[in-house]
Amino acid sequence: MSFESLAMIPASFVLGSIPFGFLMAKFLGGIDIRKEGSGNIGATNVTRLLGWKIGFPVLLLDIAKGALPVLLAKYLFPDRTDILPLLCGISAVLGHIFSPFLKFKGGKGVATSFGVFAVLAPGSIMITLIVFLSLKKIFGFVSLGSIGGAIALPISYYSLSLIEGKNFNTPIFWATVSVSLTILFLHRTNLIRLVKGKEFTSDKEKYHRDQE
Repeated sequence: MSFESLAMIPASFVLGSIPFGFLMAKFLGGIDIRKEGSGNIGATNVTRLLGWKIGFPVLLLDIAKGALPVLLAKYLFPDRTDILPLLCGISAVLGHIFSPFLKFKGGKGVATSFGVFAVLAPGSIMITLIVFLSLKKIFGFVSLGSIGGAIALPISYYSLSLIEGKNFNTPIFWATVSVSLTILFLHRTNLIRLVKGKEFTSDKEKYHRDQE
């Protein structure tokens, strides 16, 4: 790889590390999102506390943090196959999770991972999205949808590769596995709250009633 292509990887990390949820909650909502609700800087906690007018832009920006580095790597270095875009995408996810702007703490990487694989594995991400939305709709917990989606991602990628008869992309598959396991690990406290029946609901009004 050339110096220019290698430089895309740390640049992707920096882009991924921009804490849009923290910044928008701070400057538009007047709160430190890390000290409110679940303490997470992602769109779910922002939406739960401040509503969709702030939460939805955070969601879009977090998705873009994952998609943009992958798209740029594909466009600027089309001869690098999927390895460089994949490395840039994973780097962006790691930046989101370990943001140097927040003392190497950050979000759980769900939206940013969605952006990465929306470009690299669109078929799989559609199945993942359906699983996420279905679980959220049925049970009312974004965390449960995220957990289910994380499990569905590598399974759907592997299954679609067999069904469509395309060449199996081993690096992308193992990336889906790694991201899935990372998201599951970062949701371990959510799993505990779900089991105990104390998980935060995704409904803003119900959440605030529960806190009273």
